[in-house]
Amino acid sequence: MSNIENLENILKNELIPELDESLIELANLTQSWKCTQEDKEEFEDMKEMKKYFDDVLFDIQNNKLTEDDASDILEVLEDMRLDKE
Repeated sequence: MSNIENLENILKNELIPELDESLIELANLTQSWKCTQEDKEEFEDMKEMKKYFDDVLFDIQNNKLTEDDASDILEVLEDMRLDKE
């Protein structure tokens, strides 16, 4: 599997669905009286991240992403996973 195919698979089946779910939770939280400034900032950061990955997926689907770029993004995603653990 190429880096581009691997990245597309991760984006479609893991990352974007997780981001969507988290955004819904944060959107609900930001509408409540319990919302903190940190919650609002996290919501905005997550919206930016989702837009970035939606753009990457768009580029993949339009054959505008190189193998090298896909490899770089996969490395960053792997680092994010390691930081999460």
